[in-house]
Amino acid sequence: MKYDLTTQVDPHFMEQWLSTQENRHLATGHVGTHLDTYEKSVIPLEYMTCPGILWDVSDIAENREISLSDIKNLNIPENAFLLVRTGRSEKEKYGTPDYFKEHPQLSNELIQWLSNQPIRFLGIDCSGIRRGEEHEPADRMLEKSGIFVIENLSGLNQLLGTDTLQVYTLWFDDPVATGLRCKVVVDIGEK
Repeated sequence: MKYDLTTQVDPHFMEQWLSTQENRHLATGHVGTHLDTYEKSVIPLEYMTCPGILWDVSDIAENREISLSDIKNLNIPENAFLLVRTGRSEKEKYGTPDYFKEHPQLSNELIQWLSNQPIRFLGIDCSGIRRGEEHEPADRMLEKSGIFVIENLSGLNQLLGTDTLQVYTLWFDDPVATGLRCKVVVDIGEK
């Protein structure tokens, strides 16, 4: 069975937000489900499909940072798409102030550890892996390691209880953009 994890964006919200941005073209890449490319890396075509693993931290994500000790029992396959379920996209509608306010985040120690893991994508169901001024440097660190952060996923709760995930990610290259809108689809095995 296939599930589309791409967040549906309200066109009114998108237009309203874009009207406040200095460069609409660059800003468009950061709306809805997108991957950050602050280093302007070319994403290898083989990244388009990879095994996926769901990491459900929804029971702790709203209360504290997600730390390295939280991932200790997760077996991450090589060249994987690590899907982090915080539950934010299930509780708050994308585009609302509460969706973006104090969103869950990964600890710096965990991000550093992930930068040394054999993963291709780190996807999360909120607006980033770090907040504020720490957002871009965290994404850059992972990108320099060949790992791309995909933000604003939705529907990760549909994957609970699955053992086998195949993830398909589609994006359009843009040599000047720092965010690339993308589509993420998961094909699951038996639950």
